[in-house]
Amino acid sequence: MMKLKNIKQLLVTIISISILSCDDADFGSMNIDPNNPSDPSTASLLTSAQVSLSGYTTATTPNLYVQYLSNGQYPEESQYSTVNFDYGASYTNILVVLDRVIELNSNEDTMVAASSNGSNDNQIAVAKILTAYTYQLMTDRWGMLPYTEALQGLDDIFATYDSQEVIYDGLFTEIDEALALIENGQPGPTGDIILGGNMARWRQFANTLKMNMAIRVSKRFPNAGGYAATKFNEAISGAITSNGENLYYTFLAEENNDNPWEDRFLAPNYRLDYLLSDTFVGFLVGSGTPSAPEDPRLAEYAVPAEISGTFVGAPYGEENGNTPDYSFITPDVIYNQEAPGYMFTYAQVAFAQAEAVELGWIPGSAASYYEEGIMASMEQWGVDPADATAYIAANPYTGIEDIAYEKYVALYLQGYEAWAEWRRFGDDAPSLSAPATALSGNGIPQRQAYATNASASNEENYNAAVSQQGPDNLDTVLWWAQ
Repeated sequence: MMKLKNIKQLLVTIISISILSCDDADFGSMNIDPNNPSDPSTASLLTSAQVSLSGYTTATTPNLYVQYLSNGQYPEESQYSTVNFDYGASYTNILVVLDRVIELNSNEDTMVAASSNGSNDNQIAVAKILTAYTYQLMTDRWGMLPYTEALQGLDDIFATYDSQEVIYDGLFTEIDEALALIENGQPGPTGDIILGGNMARWRQFANTLKMNMAIRVSKRFPNAGGYAATKFNEAISGAITSNGENLYYTFLAEENNDNPWEDRFLAPNYRLDYLLSDTFVGFLVGSGTPSAPEDPRLAEYAVPAEISGTFVGAPYGEENGNTPDYSFITPDVIYNQEAPGYMFTYAQVAFAQAEAVELGWIPGSAASYYEEGIMASMEQWGVDPADATAYIAANPYTGIEDIAYEKYVALYLQGYEAWAEWRRFGDDAPSLSAPATALSGNGIPQRQAYATNASASNEENYNAAVSQQGPDNLDTVLWWAQ
């Protein structure tokens, strides 16, 4: 048994060390199957990466961090029981796969065969855009990460952790490279289950991502005409302009690729463990009542509690075992296999423009963009236009705190985006407090700690990152939020 345990530990260590590798060692013909092609289909690779990426759009943990939700019978997730999160799967299942798509479309020996799945440049462009999107999600979770030395295979298994500033700057460059590669009128990639190979839509995706990244670093580069403002202005004219152009992952009505929310509440899990939180319900009830909330979105976001017939939020961070006492997420999400996993919405764009006006980055009226953002959010969720208009009239724009609040409400269930924006807005964000029952941390989590084996598998670079960024826990404030 001891020998078996040691062997298992050795295997874990080897896998951890090589987690950033995308090239296999050369064993001659040993691993060649003469009955199957040695080069994978770029279409299959792209599909695989997109399916793996979709999990970010419906993750539960960040939705609990920002207190949209409370747990039911199992409160540990809202009590921050998990401190360490492994980034390995994001590299191996997404970034390495996308890098392989780029390689197959760039190598003279494989690019002709790869072009059967769309023009080489368009495939590379989409892979680069999704790479930038993935890295932004990742660095906004952990902070410093392997980037410039990542994906080098056996050439560099001990990659340096780059600062967020370096990562963001590199991602802006990758997005610009992707935009320059897009070939209008040429076939987009097959295997693209997000936008169906529509390169005009991928151009919108890239610009919306770039715009979103620019506003994310606005605290570090606030000046009009400065670094972030320049990136924002380069991107905003190409970003999405309506709810009809919202960007989302398309889940399907089949168990291998359906919306995870439906799986949580129905087969295979059957766990009624996610309720609206008392914090969020309190915000949306506002000056109204639990049966007639001030914010009409609450009736679209959730259903009244079974017992009272009114909107009731579950106490955050506590065990809430009698779930019929509380409001659940709308059945349009939790009982719908095809409910979209939103990546970017027009409401986000409008609120970013309102903030950009306040910063002096663009001309216009912050109040007008603020109202447009609210109206877009209401429309996205099916609120009656008359109710939306009445809400806007009762909640006029007075300053940046209004943008922070309404963006927070509009990002409902877009957990990682909502958590990032809540952290970035800082004191202007809606007031949230960690529960008294919290098992770790000293407040709402500001980041997620690296995997528990990170220090052992890449000790020198891990220690350098912790020394530069701060303690490897939930409390260290990330660079762009400082």
